[in-house]
Amino acid sequence: MVGKALEAAVELKHKYSVKVINVSTLKPMNKEAIIDMVKGCKAIVTAEEHSIVGGLGSAISEVLCKECKPIEYVGVNDTFGSSAHNYEDVLNYYGLTKDSIVKAIEKMANF
Repeated sequence: MVGKALEAAVELKHKYSVKVINVSTLKPMNKEAIIDMVKGCKAIVTAEEHSIVGGLGSAISEVLCKECKPIEYVGVNDTFGSSAHNYEDVLNYYGLTKDSIVKAIEKMANF
């Protein structure tokens, strides 16, 4: 999803100030680094190829709960998995697309 987030950032670079952070691992979570990286950010959007329940979005929310920053999640809702003919079909089925990230960023920009 980092690639899709970078595409969304490029699309929005003339409209918003967007920062893309690659969180490559959830354990151990470098809480201090996450807090430092979001300083100055108005809102947060997480994007992951995973359930938003118990995944990256949840972990980031736990780290930032005292920072009081609004957060939006792009990920698989609490639902059963599905298969498809190819990887892109799965991403599209679950809304794991650049356009979904763009919409989430625009929602947070207007928060």
